[in-house]
Order: sequence, then structure tokens, then C-alpha cells
Amino acid sequence: MKRINIIAEGQTEQRFIEKTLAEYSLFKDNEIYLCAITIETSRGHKGGGVDFDKYKDKVINLLYENDKPIVTSMIDFYRLNKDFPAFADSKQFSNKYERVDFLKEAILKEIEKEIPKRIDINRFLPYIQLHEFEALLFSDIKGLKAIISAKDKLKEIDNIIKKFPNPEEINDDPNKAPSKRLVKIIEGYERKKVEYGYRISEKIGIETIMTKCPHFKEWIYKLIEMSKTSKWSVS
Repeated sequence: MKRINIIAEGQTEQRFIEKTLAEYSLFKDNEIYLCAITIETSRGHKGGGVDFDKYKDKVINLLYENDKPIVTSMIDFYRLNKDFPAFADSKQFSNKYERVDFLKEAILKEIEKEIPKRIDINRFLPYIQLHEFEALLFSDIKGLKAIISAKDKLKEIDNIIKKFPNPEEINDDPNKAPSKRLVKIIEGYERKKVEYGYRISEKIGIETIMTKCPHFKEWIYKLIEMSKTSKWSVS
């Protein structure tokens, strides 16, 4: 069994990783175990951006583990803290995919400077979700049908899905980010987002999410490839 530690921004992501993503066939078939490790963004996990110093410390501590697991992260681009490496410089990119790739490379370089050479930096794969976890829930309306029955609300969801090339491009405006849209459409979403996030993603399925979300798909395939070429394992 091989292990991947995933630093998760909150409890919604944690449940998605452990209950939905971990059951994805390519992880199961390759005997890859996913372990979600939350990083507190505010007291009681009530929202807010991830502080880079906390993120960095968590990554480094996980890289020091004796069984040498792969370390990655699932944090939101939406409301990403300005203290992340090259945050200001990343604004030169109007294309959000290019901007996120630039930020990931900067994170990798910053972490590499903080660890001794005996620690293999190639075990670390930073990942930033465009624009946030809730974007994945727009991959297929059948997932939202699991908790929505009102035709007018389903029509509103369908219009959002059709408006964008893919769910990852649903914008990060404070009033129009994926999570904000769901809060407005689904009564009680803010209070039940951990449960709803799991139920919706489970209904959609990882294969469909990957088909609709290219940045997410790239991350999953990279993790599987890293696990195949690694020399470590856990019992």
C-alpha cells in the first residue's frame, strides 16, 4: 500500500478526499491510500484563506515522515492569501490556469529552500483548486439533483453549467464564486456543506469530474504516476 498525504483546506475537502476521491478506481487498483490532513484557516474551520507559513510548516513536517509518502495539497485559488510566494507577480497572467501554474512553481521553489537535500522535493506536488472545491460540484447536474428537486433551481444550476467552458472557469468574484452561487440556490448549503459536498460529488463520480475539470484531472494523473515510480510503501 502506498500513501499520499493531502493537505486539505477544510472539512468539506477532507470528506471528499477520504470518502469519494479515495475510492476512485485508479487509486484502489494501484493500492494507493489517501490521507487528508486539514489545515486550520480560522478558529473552528469557519472559512478564510490558508496562511502560507502554516501551509509550509505542514508540508515540511509531512516530508520528514520516515515512510516517505507523497505530499500534496488541495487548497482554493479563491481567496488565496497574499502571503503565498509570487502572489503579486502572478497577477501578470490573465489566464487563470497559467497564473495557478506560476503559483505552484513558486510554492515548490520556496519549500525546496526550506528543506535539507536529503529530503526528496520530488515527493511534493503542490495543487491549487480552480477556483475552489465547489467548482467540482458543477461537473454534472445529476449530482445536484441528489439534493435539489425544485425545477426552477435546477434550471438555474443548468444555466450556470452551460455558461462556462468548464466548471473550473466559474469565476471567483466574491458574489459569484461557486460556493456563493450554491449558498444562494440551495437552502442550508452553508450549514450542511460538508454533507452536501460529499453527496453531490459521490453522485457525479470522479470520472465525470475529471472529464469536465482538466486542471483537477492533471493533478490526479500526476499523483498516480508519482506513486507508480516511487520506491516507498506502507504496510
